[in-house]
Amino acid sequence: MDAWSLRAFTRAEAAALCGQNVKSIDLLIHRAKTASALFCEKRGSRRMFSLQDICVLRVAFELERAGRTWLTALGAAFDNLQIPPDPDALLIAPAVIKRGCGLPFISFVAPSAFDRSIIVVPIGLICQQILEEAQYVAV
Repeated sequence: MDAWSLRAFTRAEAAALCGQNVKSIDLLIHRAKTASALFCEKRGSRRMFSLQDICVLRVAFELERAGRTWLTALGAAFDNLQIPPDPDALLIAPAVIKRGCGLPFISFVAPSAFDRSIIVVPIGLICQQILEEAQYVAV
């Protein structure tokens, strides 16, 4: 199993890498209890996270701040983070979810012209920062 998907980080370490406090991570887990397999694993009474899981939580947090529901944001982040993105990758998502708008996708160039509102998340930069900080995290 590669380092990207190895669930070796505790809840406190994941919170530190996400830029959240532990209680916020607990709340996010509780809000998506039925979908928690997308971003953590329960071992006994402890939750364990991988770098992929931490990136999913962080990107989902950014999408939720832009107006997506938490479960929709989690799904979009999970779908686009199966492999570590390139550092200059951008997640482009329609601001309003409706038929014909398309799914969020990764691009390397922000659109110069568009006919509807979009959400642009620097998914590569976020994941690169988490990967770099993960080497030094010790909670």
